[in-house]
Amino acid sequence: MNENGRAKNGKHQTVTAWAPLIGRWQFDSQTSRYIGPQTDQVPLIPRFGICVSNVRFSEGEAWASIRLPETDAKVSEDASAYLLFGYRSLSDEYLAVGLAGYSSAYTVSRFDPTMGWRAIAAAGSRENLTPERSYLVRVRVRGQSVMLEVDGIRVLDHVLETPLPNGQLGLLAWGNNTVEFRDVSVSTEPGKVFVVMQFSEPYHELYKDVIQPVTSDFGLEAHHAGEVFGPGIILDDIVHDINEAKIVVAEITEQNQNVFYELGYAHALKKPTILLAEKNKELPFDVSGYRCLFYENSIGGKRKVEEGLRKHLQAIMHQ
Repeated sequence: MNENGRAKNGKHQTVTAWAPLIGRWQFDSQTSRYIGPQTDQVPLIPRFGICVSNVRFSEGEAWASIRLPETDAKVSEDASAYLLFGYRSLSDEYLAVGLAGYSSAYTVSRFDPTMGWRAIAAAGSRENLTPERSYLVRVRVRGQSVMLEVDGIRVLDHVLETPLPNGQLGLLAWGNNTVEFRDVSVSTEPGKVFVVMQFSEPYHELYKDVIQPVTSDFGLEAHHAGEVFGPGIILDDIVHDINEAKIVVAEITEQNQNVFYELGYAHALKKPTILLAEKNKELPFDVSGYRCLFYENSIGGKRKVEEGLRKHLQAIMHQ
């Protein structure tokens, strides 16, 4: 990290192009200000504003300095400010992470078109926030793992129940008074592919010769549990890696208990999952209903599984 709390690695981009969709906004080279609801906004509709950027964000980190308005010597009761992720349209779901929502200081919120907004993680009291003060907010998204850091202090970690939609980065503000977002920027990272497989030949050869190079062609980083080093419980490391993975690839030819445990956890998270197995393998009942990429353990078979893997990854990456 550097002195501004920004990551040294990754493709860094300052966000300067914005399109207001709801509410009244003002923009200059460094600052985006929500200045209140539209004058024609229906009275019963909540007072909020949304603007979206030209950045499509999937994995990485986003930052902004956020300033909340003051009323009666405290943060305005109706004010809140979020970085918005996975935006596709006003009628699709998206994720909002930021300050002063639902009477809490720090909030992860999800919009569901059928249920509206709901807080899925929260911490602290909004009464402890200082009005008209600039808070440096950093959000890291890796797979379904979301982390919120404020002024260099990690305040929330949350694992999403379902994957984050692929979409645009945006800003979301609530209230009748001015909410300021300054120096919004992002640092993108390649998504991770966690590979679930038995650690023996010929499966390790399949991993090295097919899975790693093919996923790399899509800008993804593949790894498996055998490459995790350090102290601690290996199962905890595996769960952590599945949480942070964009995609899981599982080789299920051998009925290995660890492999099926990890596959089951990935399915519970509704993680995009690609199954591989040798041809003529009868799959266990509990996974027989899933699409599986069957292959022959030969040079020609590897070429076919490579083609199939590319098609599956193409479909997932363009959802």
